[in-house]
Amino acid sequence: MIQTYAHQKELHEARLNLKTIEGMFVNMITDGTNCSFFESEVIVEKAKEVFAIGEHAEGNILQPGQMIWTALDMNEPPGKPLKECQLRRIILTHIQQKEDTEVRRVYGRSAKRQQQINRMAVEAQEQKALLTQEDLAEVLDTDVRTIRRDIQQLRQQGISVPTRGQQKDIGPGVTHKVQAITLFLQEKEPLEIARTIKHSLTAVERYIDTFCRVVNCQRRFRNNLQTALVVGVSVHTVNTYLGLHTDACEDPIYRERISQIEERGRAYYKTVDFKKKRGLIARRQK
Repeated sequence: MIQTYAHQKELHEARLNLKTIEGMFVNMITDGTNCSFFESEVIVEKAKEVFAIGEHAEGNILQPGQMIWTALDMNEPPGKPLKECQLRRIILTHIQQKEDTEVRRVYGRSAKRQQQINRMAVEAQEQKALLTQEDLAEVLDTDVRTIRRDIQQLRQQGISVPTRGQQKDIGPGVTHKVQAITLFLQEKEPLEIARTIKHSLTAVERYIDTFCRVVNCQRRFRNNLQTALVVGVSVHTVNTYLGLHTDACEDPIYRERISQIEERGRAYYKTVDFKKKRGLIARRQK
């Protein structure tokens, strides 16, 4: 049988997926229980939630694909000598295997790199630090000109990457999360959103679920910090999502979508967030 380049590429990606801890776990469940591959993936996702690993992890434990980096504190002014600047140790998600592979397969290597650039820059910002274009070039093993070109292309899509130069010279901009939720509020479906912003469908669906959970938890707790702890996101993300929700509530065009958001958030609270809330209360009482 003659293998085409496309077929060889699929096999290569499948082998990479098998090498991840998540892929190994899925295959162990499939082989040991006679579940379908889809059912095994659902079991693994639920296990990650229950045991707080992967994207559901709490605390500063490094997960597969993450790395520690040192970046400039976001409050340092421009022009200050580097040796006099305050630095922060931060955690960056250099590789997010499933999402990055999905974007590379559908949109190409440049789109994958742009996703990595935006993700890491936002992660740094949420940890009160700012990456430079030189930082991103070093982490992604490329040159600064490529990073600069990628950032310009993201800006043309309406996404401003929060690097040190961008924040000091231009100000805050739109991230993939904000753009995805804005399109969702405009009644776009996840697949259409992913195509529009050249992002992974997996990530878009996660943004939407997280948004719905934030809205629902905030209605219950009336406390941004508690909402952030239960949902497992930063207070900055909670504030951003609540701002989008408030703006949408004031526009009658979004009324139907708002009701869907509340229903989706309630369903998630019953299965996941209520248990996490009880866990937080139990830890505080110890």
